[in-house]
Amino acid sequence: MASVEAKSMVGTNLGGWQVLEPWITPSLFYRFLDKTQSEGVGMDQYTLCEALGPEEGNRVLRAHWDHWITEDLIKDLADREVEIVRLPIGDWTLKPYGPYVGCTEGAKDKIHWLFETAQKYGIKVLLDVHAVKDSQNGFDNSGKATEIVWTDETHFYHNDISNWLGPWNGSSYDYINMDNVNWAIDTVKGLLEEFGEHPSFFALEPVNEPWWSSDLSVLKDFYRSVRSMMKASHPDITFVFHDAFHFDANIWNDLFEDDDMENVVMDSHQYLAW
Repeated sequence: MASVEAKSMVGTNLGGWQVLEPWITPSLFYRFLDKTQSEGVGMDQYTLCEALGPEEGNRVLRAHWDHWITEDLIKDLADREVEIVRLPIGDWTLKPYGPYVGCTEGAKDKIHWLFETAQKYGIKVLLDVHAVKDSQNGFDNSGKATEIVWTDETHFYHNDISNWLGPWNGSSYDYINMDNVNWAIDTVKGLLEEFGEHPSFFALEPVNEPWWSSDLSVLKDFYRSVRSMMKASHPDITFVFHDAFHFDANIWNDLFEDDDMENVVMDSHQYLAW
């Protein structure tokens, strides 16, 4: 892969706003601490919406959206010379499904507000699809922690298995779920149509932290399809792809041609605590 000169930017993440993660906003989940399996326990955005239902869930989310990220916060970021923010969102934003129906109503409007407010203070936005249908990594940051196995009413264990690309048999996928892949591509298409003309829209990441056991050939084809679509409709928006925790650059050298690396950034998350 040819070297490309890149300009560094000062940025930060707006996590826990549009995609809930209990470690970021534990107070949203305290209400479930004395609940049992049959009563309904929320441990991620999917199960929070499932447990609370569309009306109460939407009331909780709208209150959270209004108070977690405010104009004062965006102004403070600008005062600290932040140039770009990464905004994690769910694939349910424009086309809700399952328990997200009703529960996440209004999410699109709040994202429009974020774009407008960011522009007001000269901040760019990296729109990051943090959560996709059936979970790209099995963790709560994907919208739904998969493979939760309850041993009784109050105890469970969690296997971090991704079902986004298909059913996992312990060593490989039984088959590739192209419906999910195409859903994710269509999600990006919708996001570009909805937000792509906004002046503060700087970059887009089509999926955050896909599982390390993901089928890399399928993942690469997904990245190529999204990049091709972005080049055709919004070539100025930077394409960002996560390395699926495969840090060896040789794995990604064949993703694009050497002379086709303009507006491409590889995203690598180093969890140094472990």
